Amino acid sequence: RYFQFETKSDFTSESFGAFGSNDHKLDVSGEDITGDHQYIYPPTATGRTKRNRITGPKKWGGPIDTPVFASGATSLLYYGLGTCTTTTNTPTTAHNQHVITKGKTIPFFRAAVGRDLKEHQYVGGIVNGFTLDYSPSEVFSASVDVIFRRELSPLGTLKTDSESSFFPAYSTTERTFGGVEVSTEIDGADAGDCFESVSISVENNVADDAYCLGSAYLGAGIVAGLEVTGSFDLQYDASTRYTDWLDGTERQFTLKATHSATTAERRVWTDLPKISMDTTKLPTDNIERYVQTVDFTAENDTNGDPIIITIANGETNAQFTG
Repeated sequence: RYFQFETKSDFTSESFGAFGSNDHKLDVSGEDITGDHQYIYPPTATGRTKRNRITGPKKWGGPIDTPVFASGATSLLYYGLGTCTTTTNTPTTAHNQHVITKGKTIPFFRAAVGRDLKEHQYVGGIVNGFTLDYSPSEVFSASVDVIFRRELSPLGTLKTDSESSFFPAYSTTERTFGGVEVSTEIDGADAGDCFESVSISVENNVADDAYCLGSAYLGAGIVAGLEVTGSFDLQYDASTRYTDWLDGTERQFTLKATHSATTAERRVWTDLPKISMDTTKLPTDNIERYVQTVDFTAENDTNGDPIIITIANGETNAQFTG
């Protein structure tokens, strides 16, 4: 199985062809791209069963679940936000630092999914939203909700590349993050809180029902308001976050994933400059320990950004955004 994607300039373009040199390959943990004819079955008073169908609009979409590799998977995060600024030789020589923030528009893309026997090819792709999840017993993961305009027919043939040549080596450099490599900060410093898990969600609210009369396919990839929300679980060994909630205090929250060092260093840092803590739950169950769950909403900073994701890898801007 594989998932391969590349930017396209036009949502309605149905040309596929060969991938270019800046395409992205994902060794996904799973994907579920589902197609729906959305046939219309008119009910009648004559009988109890559906008598016929009318061709309705067609819809494709679903989640792509992947470990967060610093290359490949992080480009989908850029596709979900829309703006990337790259600085070369940062943070050290042989690194490039990509800072992704929200844009007024987000990129379109095409994708190929290898499913054992055939390659399924999709065009008119747009990221509806993504969720970043982490707990110490798992690897740093993302679930990306995508919408496609259509699937091409006939299907292409499955790639014959060997696994070692198609996917980057799962080495000390090109790998995901886990264990003590992922940490948290409040207001730019370790506040002493013991976070047990974190989830951050970004929603573009793509208009997936904006069909044009006379066509079975989505006519455009239209994004609406951007929403950034999330939650974290932390051991209730101090009441600091509960006091923040009581006082309505806004905080900066950062989820930092870093591994390796010097020229091999890779990082994915997710910064929420200002979060408002909406709800707090501290359930008790017999002799279980106290674990506080806080749901939050990210607000804009002085630059109008509710979320800033900083990636360090070896890719150029063209490779990262391609």
